[in-house]
Amino acid sequence: MKTFTSFAVSMVLASAALPAMAGTHDRENLAQCKSELRKVFGDSTTMKLKSIKRSRDGAHMRIKTMPSGGESQMITCWVDSEGATNMVDKEGVALGAPDYETSDKVSMTD
Repeated sequence: MKTFTSFAVSMVLASAALPAMAGTHDRENLAQCKSELRKVFGDSTTMKLKSIKRSRDGAHMRIKTMPSGGESQMITCWVDSEGATNMVDKEGVALGAPDYETSDKVSMTD
């Protein structure tokens, strides 16, 4: 009976630790997605997490974004297991932060 009790207690403790570990990864992934969304929509954008789906490949998060002066959009942000972020809107169009490099500009006068 003592063995069964110690086994049951260890199983309860182990199952309680898993969600806590998943929660820290979710917070990190959400912070990463929010920083990428702020690059796209601006710093005054408010965001609300709607859902999280976890898999071996990473985490899919649906985030409702509300840019100031614009319409709200539902964005799916995927953080893969290696830490790379991919974002798409509800139509599946990929989003990315604009890169402004003057070396890539094309001019009609040159």
